[in-house]
Amino acid sequence: MKMNLEKIFFCTGARNHDLLKIFDSSNVKFEYDERMASFKALGLTKVAKNPVGICTTSGTAVSQCVSAMLEAYYSENPLVLISGDRPKKLHGTGSPQTIDHEALTRSCRRSYVEIDVSELATFSLEGLEFPVHINVLVDDTAPHTMELINHESISGFASFLNRVKKPLFVFSHENKSMRPLIEKFSKLGLLFYAETLSGGRDLSNLKTEKKLIELFDAGFFDGVVRIGHTPLTKIWRLLEKKPLPVFHFDSRNLPGLSFGEVLPMDSEALLKNDQFWNALDKLSPFPIGDETVWTLEKLIQKYPESEVATLKKLQGHLNTNDQVYLGNSLVIRFFELTQTAPLQVFGNRGVNGIDGQLASAIGLAMGTSNPVYCILGDVTTFYDLSSLREMPENLHLIIMNNKGGRIFDMLKLDKRIVLEHENDFENICKGLHLSYSNNLKDFGLVKVLELSPSREQSENFLREWR
Repeated sequence: MKMNLEKIFFCTGARNHDLLKIFDSSNVKFEYDERMASFKALGLTKVAKNPVGICTTSGTAVSQCVSAMLEAYYSENPLVLISGDRPKKLHGTGSPQTIDHEALTRSCRRSYVEIDVSELATFSLEGLEFPVHINVLVDDTAPHTMELINHESISGFASFLNRVKKPLFVFSHENKSMRPLIEKFSKLGLLFYAETLSGGRDLSNLKTEKKLIELFDAGFFDGVVRIGHTPLTKIWRLLEKKPLPVFHFDSRNLPGLSFGEVLPMDSEALLKNDQFWNALDKLSPFPIGDETVWTLEKLIQKYPESEVATLKKLQGHLNTNDQVYLGNSLVIRFFELTQTAPLQVFGNRGVNGIDGQLASAIGLAMGTSNPVYCILGDVTTFYDLSSLREMPENLHLIIMNNKGGRIFDMLKLDKRIVLEHENDFENICKGLHLSYSNNLKDFGLVKVLELSPSREQSENFLREWR
């Protein structure tokens, strides 16, 4: 690399993974937390002979570096932020983990450069003023000619359904429960996938994401209708690689994709809109069998100590009135996979950041008298350890400790970014005088319940499930 950096503090992420291949491996130090890593980099700049870099993925990961960048700005330290970003066509769309990186660091850097990932290996810092922000565009999407069309009335949706005969309906989430709309919609017999944050996961007639992706890959659908904010499901990323006509009902007026037709209406407005229901009347139900449900149950029985099976057992302890806060990454995906009850489920999916999850659950618990169960992964909990000092009486934390960022295993990325460890949270809880257990039988009886699914069974489960 021509930049000649003293060291690069590399914070794990899928979007900046390709950048790792370009860096000198002897120069890279892997980190969990961007805020901590950026201050380590800042400290090193004070004595290093060369500039020091921090490399992050997109989204809130970049925002975590702002404090250190501000200090570098006013102290004139040679700090270099390198952020992996989505392609230009996804900027401003609300696509997963896509925010305006340039605007975010405008007050804390002197130089900003946006380059393609192919230019990084030969990029030079010559002539730039520190601190520097290098935003690297990584494009894994397919080229297409579909347009982005904004609508002002429901008539555009009716025209869309005249062209599309077998659409998939996806209910994602809003800042309120979408259940009333999903309940009425479920009576139509049309195929739909309701995510866990929608409030209607148990009503979905597509029970598993695996079946959804199988149908998508087989060309079963000729279009997609998305209601709510940007979806969690993997199909959303697949649409950028295999585009289909998409109609978006999104109160934010954001497509979450680089194409599609958008109408800024939320679920409450659609529920009361006769034109919406009249347009749906033109569609014919096309039921399918869903053998993946039986496959899922079979694998849960075969691998009872896997993370998926553990989350299913955990859900057996929840009551309908309980409120559940889910962290990002594998926890929310596996919880959705096994959810069958009508639970109130919350999470931060606007930008899908890993940071501040426990603090957000604490805020949620402060606003209700109902029990709140916050379910986080171990890496997510490490991000937010200081929040353990203030745990409301009605909040219980459940940590799924699988000894690293296992979603990167699932994505088959560089094994080094998993950041494997053998740590647990027992001593931390004792130090903060929080009741602790690692036994599911103590669910709801302690402040912190730490569960450690079998890594081997989890890997075998996923290998057969996929």
